[in-house]
Amino acid sequence: MSRILPYLDESAYAAETLSRAQIALTDLDGTLLGLGGSVLIDAVGEPALTTVSAIVEVNRAGFEVVVCTGRNRIQAGEVSRILGWKSFIAELGCIVMYDRREPIEYLLGEWPEGVLLEGETPYQAMTRFGALRVLTETFPGKIEEHDPWHTDREVTHVLRGSIDCETAQAALDTLEAPIAIIDNGIIHPPRHTLVDVDEVHVYHLVPKGTSKEAAIRELLARRGLTPNEAVAIGDSATDVEMMNAAALGILVRNALDDPRVMAATEGCDTIVATRAERGDGWAEFAHAWLAARQG
Repeated sequence: MSRILPYLDESAYAAETLSRAQIALTDLDGTLLGLGGSVLIDAVGEPALTTVSAIVEVNRAGFEVVVCTGRNRIQAGEVSRILGWKSFIAELGCIVMYDRREPIEYLLGEWPEGVLLEGETPYQAMTRFGALRVLTETFPGKIEEHDPWHTDREVTHVLRGSIDCETAQAALDTLEAPIAIIDNGIIHPPRHTLVDVDEVHVYHLVPKGTSKEAAIRELLARRGLTPNEAVAIGDSATDVEMMNAAALGILVRNALDDPRVMAATEGCDTIVATRAERGDGWAEFAHAWLAARQG
């Protein structure tokens, strides 16, 4: 029997936590954004202002929201700017923009000093180490770059395919620097060149020791905040992980249909669910935050 999470509007713990929350960390795809990755499309694909109106209300109240996504720096930065937010965490916690007036920082986890050549990005270093080569040799026809989302990346690689992650990790462990592979769930790309693959997953290659959670803890420390003053909202297993850095985790309704997400919540009693999906669920969270703070 699958686990049943309490709903946001039924949880006294959620209301109490939201009443003191100073910052919210939010995923984008499947969470803040509606179908097709649009903030102007609702959970069933219809044009709507539900999420945008909630964002305006949160911004007007002066609440801080930080995008925390697997997307690259350019994408995360543009989304944040358009929505009126000053900070973001990109590439699954490997890039942090603490404030638009400051330069970005790379978080490289377990990578030792001196592993990068002069002027080299971590993304380029992974290519030099042979990360893509060993995976395509180990899984011929089963993995490829996730076009067009693989472009303009500075730390991580994003791939798509259908592979065994334990075997992939063993292949990556033979390389010069510690690199981890993360399965970020099922996707439905409009095109690909994979051979005999029915279920396509998206994979990220990241420096070992990096995560959304670690990046959030760094950002909170810069703000002089503690996890007790933070909430996080998302829809994936990696988003459940980032909720470890917050007093309250919120999953939008569509996340509850993913067995991997639900398995990740086991043993955690600080996670609740919205009744609505995607951006509509985000708006539900925003209204609960506003009501709790105003109350």
